[in-house]
Amino acid sequence: MILKRLCFVLLACVGLQARALAAPVSGYFEGGPQYGTTYNGVTTDSGGHLPGSYELKARVGTGRYVFQYSYHSDLSPSSADATTASGGRGTALNYPGGVVIVPAFNANDGESEFRLEYRTGNYPLFVGLASSNSFNNYMFPRLRGVGFGVELQPNDGKTISPYGSYFFFPDQSGTYPLANPNDPASGPAHQAFDANEFEGGFSIALRPRGLSLALAYYQTTNVQKTGDYNFVRDGPVIALGYRFK
Repeated sequence: MILKRLCFVLLACVGLQARALAAPVSGYFEGGPQYGTTYNGVTTDSGGHLPGSYELKARVGTGRYVFQYSYHSDLSPSSADATTASGGRGTALNYPGGVVIVPAFNANDGESEFRLEYRTGNYPLFVGLASSNSFNNYMFPRLRGVGFGVELQPNDGKTISPYGSYFFFPDQSGTYPLANPNDPASGPAHQAFDANEFEGGFSIALRPRGLSLALAYYQTTNVQKTGDYNFVRDGPVIALGYRFK
């Protein structure tokens, strides 16, 4: 419902601009299960994403400009690397100033991202800026950042067309309310990463007209500038898309 509302807003805003510039509006929607693995010091890298993980994209454009919104939600089992006070399977959450042991759980890691891109020539190659917002369900900081990158979008006139993107975020950061949740006097602690986002693969046109199948590989790496862990998520993309003009 939220994504649908955002899409309507984006279409309305771009549509107004398009009428002013006498340029046609195009759009693309994509969705599917989110395959792969997430490892970030909390989740285990020995298994893939659980059922219920998914990814969505919405893109609208006019003239040489494209505005894109993407969202993913990854469900992964937490690492059973500790024992709770009651003797059960536990997960050690490593904070900057201490460790908290909780019962093993299904971690939810997600991210929303906005991109504004500009087409540089006749080929569908774009340069752009991005704003990301990643979050989780285990009380680690919400990480926000601004980045830049390039994106090759599929060629609508081809049955099989390559596509890909790379974006770099030099400072994706957030703050723990407490460096040690066991100590209310520990104070806040900042955390920052260099983040890299890559995706590359092929778009295959389907029937009826407008439908497509995206087959690709994605990888996101967050390299710690401050903090206790690096973050890696990667895997295949198998998603259904719809394009309109």
